[in-house]
Amino acid sequence: MANPKIRPAVAKDAVALSNLILENAHELLLPYYNEEQWIAFSKFYAPDEMKKKIAEQRIFCAEVDEQIAGTIALDKNLLVGFYTNIHFLNKGIGKMLMEYIETLTVKEGITELELTASPLAVTFYDKMGWTRIKVNTYYYFGVGFEETLMIKNLI
Repeated sequence: MANPKIRPAVAKDAVALSNLILENAHELLLPYYNEEQWIAFSKFYAPDEMKKKIAEQRIFCAEVDEQIAGTIALDKNLLVGFYTNIHFLNKGIGKMLMEYIETLTVKEGITELELTASPLAVTFYDKMGWTRIKVNTYYYFGVGFEETLMIKNLI
């Protein structure tokens, strides 16, 4: 695998990012979601929604050979939209993206990050030094998802 590079997402990435996230979720998260949740999740990451997110959030792409291998987004100090292309799982892309965001935010004076983790992702975040705060129900398009609020102190 060539060395991944990280760059800001641009509007033309919306379809590729939507496809990456939905493919990842279909493979890994679908067993955790009921039909109503899957429909809401699919809407939340549809290409038009991704275009809005690119305009409103700081979204980054990890690229390998001009293919998006992963993505991570930051909305103030909240980490959102963190997914790896299914073909690049377990190759260090997620860890690299997480380290990139942590380094970037520390340089900008942000000392604590938050995220909400799906049941599948909690163990990954545990390994990356995040602390579990509480399990909450978060709503997207009026549909509830049980996720774990986690924080990480960066200094």
